Amino acid sequence: MKIQIGILSFTFFMIFNCGSGVDRVETNDAQSQVYAAAKFASEKCGNPLPNPPLVIVNKPIQRNLDLCTIAITRTECPFLGYPLVCTLIYLEEETGDIPWYLNFNEISKIQIK
Repeated sequence: MKIQIGILSFTFFMIFNCGSGVDRVETNDAQSQVYAAAKFASEKCGNPLPNPPLVIVNKPIQRNLDLCTIAITRTECPFLGYPLVCTLIYLEEETGDIPWYLNFNEISKIQIK
């Protein structure tokens, strides 16, 4: 009987905590992640951080934040602006997979100045 209650409790817990919800990152954590990536890129290129800084106002989707920070760290010198892909952090819904005909490497090289 105790095992059945334990299994039922575990199942109930997993259903409500591991649903199909979107993974989001706290605003402060996301801001720190973007800042660390930008600082890395600016030091790599010998440029100051782009001004104005990329400000995160809401909890971004984890995947979009990851795409942004990867694009920042892979940016080519000179690092004068944030990659276009970083605009994804302001979306409220998931974008889904990047279509096969888009070249993410080329999109991530376009900088917003």
